[in-house]
Amino acid sequence: MLEELSGYKSIFLDYSVLIEYAGTPVMDGLMRVLDYGMDVYVDKSFKALHYCTLHIKDPKDLKAAAAMKKICSYLLAENRLHLIKEIAIDKVAVNINEISDGCCVLTTRNSIFTKRLYEKMPYLGCDIAIIAKGVLNIFDSIDSLCFSFPKQEPSRLAYNSSYIESFGSASISDVVVTDKDVKYELVKRLSGGAEGMVFTTNREGHIVKIYHKGIITPLRWAKLKKLTELGISGNGFCIPKELVYFRNSPVGYTMTLGKGTTLGTVFDGPDAMLEAFPEWTRCDVVKTLLSLIEKYIYLHMHDVVVGDIQLKNALIDTSSDVYLIDMDSVQIGNLPCPVGTEEFTDQRLWGKDFSKFLRELRDEDYSIAMLVFSVLFCGLHPYATRNGAETLKEEIVNYNFPYNFENESEFIPVGGYDHIWEYTSDRLRKMLYETFKNGWSFDTLEWLDAVVKYKEDLENFVYDDPEAYKLFPKENYKQASVDVEEARENLKRNAGKSKPAAQPDRNQAPAPVQSEPSEPAVFGKPIFARPEEPVSNANSPFAKKTFANVPTGKYIPKDQLHDQDDEVAKKKKFFGLF
Repeated sequence: MLEELSGYKSIFLDYSVLIEYAGTPVMDGLMRVLDYGMDVYVDKSFKALHYCTLHIKDPKDLKAAAAMKKICSYLLAENRLHLIKEIAIDKVAVNINEISDGCCVLTTRNSIFTKRLYEKMPYLGCDIAIIAKGVLNIFDSIDSLCFSFPKQEPSRLAYNSSYIESFGSASISDVVVTDKDVKYELVKRLSGGAEGMVFTTNREGHIVKIYHKGIITPLRWAKLKKLTELGISGNGFCIPKELVYFRNSPVGYTMTLGKGTTLGTVFDGPDAMLEAFPEWTRCDVVKTLLSLIEKYIYLHMHDVVVGDIQLKNALIDTSSDVYLIDMDSVQIGNLPCPVGTEEFTDQRLWGKDFSKFLRELRDEDYSIAMLVFSVLFCGLHPYATRNGAETLKEEIVNYNFPYNFENESEFIPVGGYDHIWEYTSDRLRKMLYETFKNGWSFDTLEWLDAVVKYKEDLENFVYDDPEAYKLFPKENYKQASVDVEEARENLKRNAGKSKPAAQPDRNQAPAPVQSEPSEPAVFGKPIFARPEEPVSNANSPFAKKTFANVPTGKYIPKDQLHDQDDEVAKKKKFFGLF
C-alpha cells in the first residue's frame, strides 16, 4: 500500500500516521517499507503528541501506543531514528530541507502538520506523501498539495436555519433511547440554560442533555453525529457519546459526567484560588494548564477546532482532573462552531459570523495564548490594566499589555500579579509579551512545549528563590510554600538526580523564544529518554562533526564554513545544527 515510499532515502514521519492508522494495513505497509533501510526523522511534536495521547488514556489509542513502541524499537536498534529539535512548522520545514536529497514527508490529510502547511505555506524542497482514506497521494510541493486537496468549505448545512421537528420534550422520569436501543431514564435535573437541560440518569456516570424545542438545527444534529463517531472516551472530555431520541424524535445526547467546579469560578483571584486549593503551589497551576492544553491538542488531532475556548467551559476537581464541557458547539470537519467569546478571540475574527466560516488552527492559537495567561495569572485577563481605558476592548485593540521585562509598570493590577510575571519562566514571558504586546502568534504546540519545560523546572526545583513556587509570590496570603533545599535533597534521594542549576537572573530580559540550535541526537532508550551520551550513527548524515574555529551550539550557514571543511560539508547534510 505504501510501496512508492521505498525509493526514498529518508522519511520525515508525522505522528498522525500512527494515531490514525495503527492496527491497519497502512501501518503494516509502513513497516515493510522501513525494511528498505531508509533513515526516519521526527520532530519534537512527535514526542509531544504521543504524550498527549498517553495522558488522555483513551482505549481506542492502545494500537497507536503499540505501533509507536514497535517502530521506535525497530529503528533504534539500527540507529535509524533521528530527532529534529523543533516543534513549530516553519522551523521544522527549514530543518527538513537540510536532511538530504531523496527525503519525503509522510503525514495524513487532516493532521495538525498538514493544516499548518496550508496555513503557513513554508518552503519544502521535498515530496509530501499524504494518506487520505487509506490511499497514498504523493505531491512534489505544497502548492500541488493545495491544488489537489483544496481547503474545505463550510457545509451547506451551515446556511440551513430550519429546525428539526420534535414531537415531545423529555423530562424527569421519561426514558430516552439511543440508535442502539440503549435506554436512559432521566432521574434528576442537574442544570438548565437557553439551549436545554442536563439530567442525571439511571446509568451511573452518564448524563443526558435534552434540547428545548426549536434548538436542534440540521447543522447541530450533523455535528453531534460526527462527534459521537469520533469515539473519544479518554480522561476529561464531556463530549457527546450517543444520540438520544424521545418518541422517535431527536432530542439530545449522552455524555460522561464531569467533576468539580467551573474553572472560571476557581481561577478568579487570590480569595477564590486559596479557598478552593489552599495547598496548591505554582506547580499545581502549571499542571492544570498543561492538562487543558493537552486536551485541546488531542481534539486538534481528531479534526476538531474548539472555537469557544474560555475558563467557564472547563471543570476542575484537582490539577490532574480537568474536564472540557459544553462541547456540542465545537467545529468538526466542515461543520463550523457558531459561537465564540470576544475576549478570547483574535481581533481578526471580531465581527464575523462564526457560523458561516471554518476556523483554522491559527485562530485557536490566540485562544490558547489567552488560556495560558489566564491560568498562570489565576483568572486575570492579559489586558486588565490599572488606571487604564474605560473598556477592556479598547485595551485589546491597542495592545496595552501592562507587563515588561524590567518588571516595572504602574499599569499592572494590584494584588501581586507583577510578582507572578516576575517568576514566570523566561520563555513563557517572552512568548506572552510578543503575543499581547506585538501581535505575534505562536503555534499551540509551541505553548505546550514551553509549559512542559516550565513544569519540569518547577518539579526539579531549578529556581533558588522559594517565592518562585508560591501561588502568589511575595504576597502575605496564607498559602503553601516550598523549602527548596529540602525538596532538592528529597529529589536526589528519590530519583538520584543532581542539584539543579541556580535560578536565572530575573533582571535580564529572557532569551529569544527560538531554541538555540544544538546537536541533533538519535533517540535514546527508553523511548524519548535522553541518554547521557547521544547514540552516534557513523552512517547517518547527522553524525557529529565539529568544524575548526566554529563554536558548537551555533548555526553557521554551509557557505560560510572554513575552506578546509568544504569537502566534509559537501558530504554531510545538517539541520543547521552542530
